[in-house]
Amino acid sequence: MRFLTAVMLLVAATLALAACGSEDEDQATPAASSGQTIEISGTDFALEPANVELEEGGSYTFVFTNDGQTGHALEIESEELGVEEETEVIAPGETIELTLALEAGEYEMYCPVDGHRDLGMDGGVVIGGAAGGGGGTTTEDDDGGGGYNY
Repeated sequence: MRFLTAVMLLVAATLALAACGSEDEDQATPAASSGQTIEISGTDFALEPANVELEEGGSYTFVFTNDGQTGHALEIESEELGVEEETEVIAPGETIELTLALEAGEYEMYCPVDGHRDLGMDGGVVIGGAAGGGGGTTTEDDDGGGGYNY
């Protein structure tokens, strides 16, 4: 009987330590634990991928890398849903993150630096099939090239 009690205490202690470890892990990487990471590349003058489709609302971290030759930033907004968030302008070769809690709907995604949106740094984010998408979650660039599964 003592052996069984000792084993049960050891299992309980192991589970408690594992739970503590996961909390520390969550605090160290909140974006990874609470939502998906979406990588966006900004060039002169395009976003890749330009259009992102996600299955459901939640917390998303957009990791924006400036792969161009001039300063760029990333803005995600929806007047209808009351969202308007942007990164600071970053130099070529730099990366910045933008973490947002987004609900189902359609969002505009673009570079807010003067004139860059009109030059092609424009796209969108659709969450929850608002644009009529089917089952899975994918992203595609404007020319219909290969998509990315999220």
